[in-house]
Amino acid sequence: MTDSNRPLRFDLIAFDWDGTLYDSTRLIVRCIQAAVIDVGGAKPSENDAAWVIGLGLAEALARAAPVVPEEKYPQLRARYL
Repeated sequence: MTDSNRPLRFDLIAFDWDGTLYDSTRLIVRCIQAAVIDVGGAKPSENDAAWVIGLGLAEALARAAPVVPEEKYPQLRARYL
């Protein structure tokens, strides 16, 4: 039972989900690999795909898929998201 007259102790509780409560590295790597393959690029290695995690999306995809032509970046971005 709660006391409705008691003030709340917290206004907000935030969780750092990615990397703290769940290690999403493998999932991100697979998504990068699949997106590159979907636009006709060569599948990046797990190490290459994992290395770009934490970069901005445009830079990460460009580095993970250096052989994908720049005009395909919008399609690559859409496939990743």
